[in-house]
Amino acid sequence: MSHVVVTVPGQRRLWSAARWAAIGAVPLLLAWLLWRPEAALTTLWYLVVPILPATFFLTPALWRGICPLATLNEWGNRIGRPRPLPASVATALGVGGLVLFHLMVPARRFLFNEQGTVLAATIAAVGALALALGALFEVRSAFCNALCPVLPVELLYGQQPLVRVTRGRCATCTTCTPRGCIDLAQSRALPQVLGASRRSAAWLAHPFGLFWAALPGFIIGYGLLTDGPLASAPTVYLTTLGGSLLSVAVVAVAVLTLRIPTEMALVLVAAAAGMAYYWFAGPTISRELGAGIALSHGIRGLGIGLVAFWLWRSLAGRGKAGELQSA
Repeated sequence: MSHVVVTVPGQRRLWSAARWAAIGAVPLLLAWLLWRPEAALTTLWYLVVPILPATFFLTPALWRGICPLATLNEWGNRIGRPRPLPASVATALGVGGLVLFHLMVPARRFLFNEQGTVLAATIAAVGALALALGALFEVRSAFCNALCPVLPVELLYGQQPLVRVTRGRCATCTTCTPRGCIDLAQSRALPQVLGASRRSAAWLAHPFGLFWAALPGFIIGYGLLTDGPLASAPTVYLTTLGGSLLSVAVVAVAVLTLRIPTEMALVLVAAAAGMAYYWFAGPTISRELGAGIALSHGIRGLGIGLVAFWLWRSLAGRGKAGELQSA
C-alpha cells in the first residue's frame, strides 16, 4: 500500500533544484579535494559540516531532503531490481551504521582532516555503496534508513524538531521502512526504533539506545583530541571509546537512580551531546580559519543557545505527551 503526500508544485521544484545542486557539488568537491586539498578540507570540515547538527535540531527533513547520498540511493532503484528489505538485514545494516560512525568519525583525527585524496576516495566509495544498496533494496530502506552512519544522530537530534517541514522526498510512500522511518513520521521514528524497550530502562541495552547514551562522551573524547599521524589511531579510538563508555555509565546511573522517563532521558542526552559539540566546535573553527576569539565565542554561544532553546521547547511538551509510551 502506498501513501500519497500532497505537496505544493513550487515546493517540489525548490526541493528538486536543491537536490540537483547538492549532487552536482559532489564531483566538484572530489576534484577540489584532489587539486587543492587544504582549502577543500578546511571548507568542508570547518564551514559546512558544523552547520549540520544545528539543522538536525531544527528539522532533519532539510538535510535528508537534499543529501547527495540519498539521491544516489534513489538512483540505484533505476538500475537494479530492488526488493523489500528483510527485517533481519535491516537490523544488521542498522548496527553496521552505528559501528561505521564510531570508526569513521574518529578517523578524522589521523586521516580525513588532512588527507584530501583519502577522503575523496572514501566519499566516492560510500556513494557507490549507496547506489548499490538502492539497486538491491526498495527506495532508501537499506542505506538512508539503515546503514547511514548519520541516521542515529538525525533520529536523536530530530526527535522534537523546532520547525515542521514537509519531507522533500518520497511524495508517494511505499512504507519501504515500515517502522522507524524519520521521513514518514519524524517525532515517532525514535520510539519506533526502540520498540518495547522504550517502556523501561531497557532502552539502554538496545543498540541505538546504547549509541545515544554514549554520544555525549564520544563527542567530548573526540573534542579533547588533536590531529595526528596515522600512528595515533590507537590513542584516538581508545579515547573516544573511553569517553563513550563513561557516558553510558553516567547516563545509566542517572536513569536507574533517578528513574528518569525514557523520553526525558533521550532529550537530555541529545542536548548534552549537542552542547558538547558546539563547545568544542567554536575554538576549533576559529583556530582553523585563523579568526579571533570573538568567532569562537560566537559559534559557542549560537550553537549552545540553539540547543538550549530546543531543550526548553522539548521539556515544555512541544511534542505529544507520552509519545514514547504510546507510539
